[in-house]
Amino acid sequence: MRLCAIILVVLTALTSCTGGAGGAAADGPLVVASSFPSYDAARAVMGGRGQLSMLLPPGSDVHSWEPAIEDVVRINEADLFIYTGGESDAWLDGILSQLDPSVTVFSLVDNAPTVFYESEEGIVQGEDGHDHEDHGHGSEIDEHVWTSLENEMAIVQAIADTLSTIDPDGSDAYQANASAYTTRIDEIKQDFQAVVDNAVRREIVVTDRFPLLYFANEFGLEWMAAYPGCVAQSEPSAKTVAALIDHVRDEGIPVVLHMELSNTMLSEAVAEETGAKVLEFSSCHNVSKRQFDEGLTYADLMEANVEVLKEALS
Repeated sequence: MRLCAIILVVLTALTSCTGGAGGAAADGPLVVASSFPSYDAARAVMGGRGQLSMLLPPGSDVHSWEPAIEDVVRINEADLFIYTGGESDAWLDGILSQLDPSVTVFSLVDNAPTVFYESEEGIVQGEDGHDHEDHGHGSEIDEHVWTSLENEMAIVQAIADTLSTIDPDGSDAYQANASAYTTRIDEIKQDFQAVVDNAVRREIVVTDRFPLLYFANEFGLEWMAAYPGCVAQSEPSAKTVAALIDHVRDEGIPVVLHMELSNTMLSEAVAEETGAKVLEFSSCHNVSKRQFDEGLTYADLMEANVEVLKEALS
């Protein structure tokens, strides 16, 4: 890819001429996050200390976004670069190998206690019975580790520990901020568990890609979905639509879910045929520009998801 080749040339020049970040600034570290889950966890821990930026523009799809040269420059100037570590970060393979050694790198996947491979167990198969075969039936890591609240709490603490090493003067603040945020996330986890414990049903139907494998596993939920986690499909097959409609109607499913910032065509088609309600469940992979400007957090999104799940399992 021509862009990656240009980026590597620029990065090589940077590492040979500038020497990289060179340590934390006086008022705290310079942190660059690849996308919203990384950004939100770092924001909670940093609490305004240092400088934090996010590469993925608000409202963008991480699966189709590509970095600009200035994004790579920002990474190379950082004290800490936080990224997901899954398929959507494939563009980083060459960049990380050329990165200045003064830049600390942190992968969400590498710091999550539980890591799964993409599953097609609940995916509706297409007309030829082999939709999604390029995903290898579980051969790729499911990168959406933050949708497990237990994983998210561990990631937040690991970021606090990493920042404490980079910037010892801020260690007490980082640890206190991490403790406060993980406490809030744990409370939300208990709210989810209460919903599941008192639910009429234990299945969710997602008429969209399925980035919720960790979430469903954490709360013992069954699931049915149109596509695997990292597929960017926009045109569902006739068999997919028919199978989802039949399942929703036969099981009396009251709510079908779609992910944030996604095409709702399939959700609306299923709802029209079955009378089910369409609700958005956030996988927290990104937020809109308005939400970003308002400072919406992972915890805020998950709190809203509690109410959505309550209705979906009613």
